Amino acid sequence: GRAAHSERGTTMENVNRRSLVKGAALASAGLAAAALACRQPKAALAADDVAFDEECDVLVVGSGYSGLAAAYEAAMAGADVKVVEKLAIVGGNSLVADGDFAVCGSAGQKAKGIEDTVEKYVHDMQVAGLFLNDVEKCRVIAEKSNETWEWTRDVLGTEWQTDEETGEAKPIPYGGHTTMRTLHPVSAHGASIVLPLQERLSEMGVEVQTETMLANLVKDASGRVVGAELRAGATDNDVTTGDPLYVKARRGVVLASGGFGRDVEWRMQHDPRLDGSVDCTNAAGATAESLCTAIECGALPVHLDWIQCGPWCSPDEEGYGVGPTWIDSVAGYAPSINPKTGERCVNELTDRKRYCDVIFEVGEPLIQVTSDANVPDWSRGQLERCLEAGVSWQFDSLEELAEHFGMPVDAFLAQMERYNEAVEAKDDEQFGKAIPEDAVAIDTAPFYATRLWPKVHHTMGGVKTDVDTRVLDVRLQPIEGLYAAGEVTGGVHGACRLGSCATADCLVNGRIAGQKAAAAEPVA
Repeated sequence: GRAAHSERGTTMENVNRRSLVKGAALASAGLAAAALACRQPKAALAADDVAFDEECDVLVVGSGYSGLAAAYEAAMAGADVKVVEKLAIVGGNSLVADGDFAVCGSAGQKAKGIEDTVEKYVHDMQVAGLFLNDVEKCRVIAEKSNETWEWTRDVLGTEWQTDEETGEAKPIPYGGHTTMRTLHPVSAHGASIVLPLQERLSEMGVEVQTETMLANLVKDASGRVVGAELRAGATDNDVTTGDPLYVKARRGVVLASGGFGRDVEWRMQHDPRLDGSVDCTNAAGATAESLCTAIECGALPVHLDWIQCGPWCSPDEEGYGVGPTWIDSVAGYAPSINPKTGERCVNELTDRKRYCDVIFEVGEPLIQVTSDANVPDWSRGQLERCLEAGVSWQFDSLEELAEHFGMPVDAFLAQMERYNEAVEAKDDEQFGKAIPEDAVAIDTAPFYATRLWPKVHHTMGGVKTDVDTRVLDVRLQPIEGLYAAGEVTGGVHGACRLGSCATADCLVNGRIAGQKAAAAEPVA
């Protein structure tokens, strides 16, 4: 679910390695085998040389938001669908994402009198993306965001945080957005979308085949993708493991295999600064082999060197952990302090790239500070988990908090007084943060503090697609029979994906991919 940043233009030499703590570990089965990704380049297989073991109409590779949404729409259109997932469980990164969904024109916005337009939504994505975005794709996401969100509510049964006054889903402040449009699931997990999608597919007779990897694509004499070589029983992100399984896809293959944030060796080829000392929020399957397969098939790769980090991560835990949901939930209600100066140094609701740039420039974790009166009810459970995990700390006074982190006490107290004045006036003269209407002064104990340090979170690069999710080749022509959606695609988000737009991107384009693949003319 969250976005982050590419550290292009930052000075990684200033990074305080001691602040990474457990970040250097990154010891997961997927990471250990990530070096295997893309080591054996090969062209797509020729259909005449393949004896298919199975047939289907639409083959979907990946079982996150995009893959499951594509499978659902294809099955609803009457297609015979097969879904494969390389991990042992369904859901990928989507399963552990926070599920936040940027929605334009929701009933919740209208009930609160919040003005929003497709143009504003697209512009916010462009600002975060340094105007490198594919504007047409951004527009599709914005235009279809509300109908897709309503689909999660009405068809999937996903429950969303509700505003007590209006009874509608409650828009919350979110970094990089110029208006409140992000909706938050009650469960605070992407599982609230993944699990009902999986259940609906099962009801339609579509089961996800796990521990099955894409090894190669199969093309016919005309260059159309007509199937794939899979590896059933594959392990550790290694396409040389498992048994070959050749599947014919009469109408199309949908690539929804996610990003490559966990593939340290591969990501370092695009940004050498992102070595193993920089932790990652992604699931173990976020490696590059499926992307490599598409590129070998002729797909045009774009923006591979734009790799984001999430500024709302904790250096005091490994991977995604429990910190991000809590940290992000109070960004509007909490200043982030430079421990060297005791003062703020950033708009806490800026986009991920700018936030991370500032943290890396400081060179050590910032300290996010808030009070019990500013804890949203829906994130109180997240706070408790952070306190139990040693990711957050509780203090009886601001002086005690400052001393604990070695901050200049007087400077910190003066900063907090200035910040509280901004909260009361709902006007942040320092950094222009939009102060939430229900925020109150941080002046009454207990106080809570959490350290912030970026981790690799999202890879903006991937294969180029058009508005119909068709994968384009190096001559910008569609590769017939091959579709893609989600993080495996590139160009949509430019330099930096705007937070909470991933859910919209994956679900909107996943559904389109499933619809388009199911409607394609079948091969003989």
